[in-house]
Amino acid sequence: MPVSSGDFGQLEKAGAFAVSWEAHGLKYGVPASVLDDLDANRIVVVNGSRSALERFQAVFPRLVVVNVTASRDVLATRLAARGRESREEIEARLSRAVDPLPDSFSVFPIDNSGRIEEAVDKLVALLHDLQDEIV
Repeated sequence: MPVSSGDFGQLEKAGAFAVSWEAHGLKYGVPASVLDDLDANRIVVVNGSRSALERFQAVFPRLVVVNVTASRDVLATRLAARGRESREEIEARLSRAVDPLPDSFSVFPIDNSGRIEEAVDKLVALLHDLQDEIV
């Protein structure tokens, strides 16, 4: 749920977030209530940021990082179809180097270059496997 920057700061100070971070000029937070879900052995899925992974791991010791990628050509086509960025902005975005994730994280890669259903099936299978480990 979007909130103003001031409200976000107040929520952050009040402990409303299990994890919070800033990326690309925006602030994000994972509600503290997810800790109750984890205590109840539920799986929680969060769309996070590489810049916050260490914070996530500190708060969520059983963290599994799902690293969704796609080929450069597929990304270029998808970004252009969204119509939010110019051709130059898309090229700059695609040219940015992405460092590999450190070995300290449990990483599950998903290649989303093909049909979306294939990537979804891989994610669902991972979630089922993780749930089986919890039970």
